[in-house]
Amino acid sequence: MKVAVKLRKPDYIWDIYIKKLEKVADTVLLYDNQLSGKYDNIEVLITTHVSKDELSSFSSLKKIFLFKTGTDGLPISELKERNISISCSHANAEIIAEHAIALSLALLHRIPEFHNDMHNGIWYSNGSNYYWESIRNQRIGILGYGHIGSCIHQKLSIFTNNIIVFRKSAVYPKGVKYASTADDLIKQSDMIFLCLPKTKDTIGLINHKRLQNMKGKRIVNVGRAEICDEKALFEALKSETLAGFASDVWYREPDKTGKINNITPSAYPFEQLKNVIMSPHCATHEVGAHERYIRDAVTSCINYILKESL
Repeated sequence: MKVAVKLRKPDYIWDIYIKKLEKVADTVLLYDNQLSGKYDNIEVLITTHVSKDELSSFSSLKKIFLFKTGTDGLPISELKERNISISCSHANAEIIAEHAIALSLALLHRIPEFHNDMHNGIWYSNGSNYYWESIRNQRIGILGYGHIGSCIHQKLSIFTNNIIVFRKSAVYPKGVKYASTADDLIKQSDMIFLCLPKTKDTIGLINHKRLQNMKGKRIVNVGRAEICDEKALFEALKSETLAGFASDVWYREPDKTGKINNITPSAYPFEQLKNVIMSPHCATHEVGAHERYIRDAVTSCINYILKESL
């Protein structure tokens, strides 16, 4: 079996893992800017991305292993048409969950706001309103209960047992409190964690109507930006219908090639709102997380190759 590892640029962390792959399969290292011609004998591809045009170069492809969490950006319909299966890595679910909780605490404790005030020698810029809120007193809702959502649930259980979850599948672990619908979860929650992938069913799920029913509530998004309608979200925050929003995922992000870096995260000025906390899609930028993704993808690939060779 022949395996290709496709990267955007050279990455020294891959050196040891390429050697591991070479012990079980014929392995080739490809870079985006060097792709040319056909790769007819490659059956397995390890990467974070592949375009529709690139996919056509791999005529024998059976399996893709991603060393990242989501499948967004992949030509899903073409992959399904060719019966090419995809395996994502969930190796950093706990790290993403930790970052989500950090965002929620920063939002409730108003840390960026207080920090910026003190930079200017101001102790309480909001006059008599200088109180923060404890997560212990929040009714927590987790929308999307996969690897990340379940990790958030587990970690937040230290603070509170007032946690309710919802996912498309009706099967939940024993003892987990769950809502019957997404709207039911929103109604019962003060703070909603969004842990959903970007799909045709989730894009715009948090729309104008739902946001208008979220007065005084807060959202923490570590899924994908498009889950929330961009304009409706901004307007709900600006009017303070929505009490607060913290997110690691945004509507506009830098070009992955590094050619474009200086870019605001939305067409709307979220960065100007006091009730918004932003991080630059860095939930998996923890020291060691990148290699953890690689190790997991390579281990899964090796197990697949060994099983197929039996």
